[in-house]
Amino acid sequence: MNAVLAIARSTFRQLVRDRLLYGIVFFAVALLFFGLVLGELSLHEEQRVVVDVGLAGISLFTTIAATIAGVNLLYKELDRKTLFTVLSKPIARWQFVAGKFAGLVVTILLALALMGVVLVLILLGKGMSVPAALPPFLALNAVEAVVVTSVAVFFSSFATPFMSGIFTFGLFLIGRNGDVLAELAERSAGNAPGLLFDGLLGIVPNLYLFYPSGRMFEEGYRSVHTDFVPLDYVAWSALYGLAYAACLLLLAMAIFRRRDVA
Repeated sequence: MNAVLAIARSTFRQLVRDRLLYGIVFFAVALLFFGLVLGELSLHEEQRVVVDVGLAGISLFTTIAATIAGVNLLYKELDRKTLFTVLSKPIARWQFVAGKFAGLVVTILLALALMGVVLVLILLGKGMSVPAALPPFLALNAVEAVVVTSVAVFFSSFATPFMSGIFTFGLFLIGRNGDVLAELAERSAGNAPGLLFDGLLGIVPNLYLFYPSGRMFEEGYRSVHTDFVPLDYVAWSALYGLAYAACLLLLAMAIFRRRDVA
């Protein structure tokens, strides 16, 4: 674990110095303030607009940061030939992948926390109340970020950054529309399209679970502005996401272990 932690710290320092990551966080914070402008234009719905735009921006830019950083995580080490220096030491390839993943996850989660704090400060600065559902919502967003990061690292273990980015963003779009896939699978049950949709549901991460605000549940309509989903939903969704990320990380380790890096 000492080797994994050392690589994680090194990765964290590299990412903190990355200007691209700062640019993404800057645009995310700018979008949070833009929500204030939209809120001023709304009729008696200022807080709702600020919260909705803020949470959507945090989710979007967290996904972008996780994708861009994740798909380049291993490629940069190969391109700069620094991987050979690291592997010349008593460090296994799986430790290298685990350390890079851990460092990236910590960086992404810190950026997400920063954006969440900015959103809270904006609400308090305007004399608005902070929704009680904001912490569990951000927690689900954090789990989604971990899943997207694991997807990006998985593809980067065998594909180029360009292709990894396409695959990762494609899976993100499909995963965010998990409810649509489930409906299509139900409508096409027993047919070839139905089997295809069922297969996608079994393979693609169901990211729809991590953005539950504005959905109908058995108990009724749930929103971050009023009643939010029960804590057992948050817990089970987080468990699913972390388990999925762990499986992808193990696959990435296995693939990278057999990859020819010469």
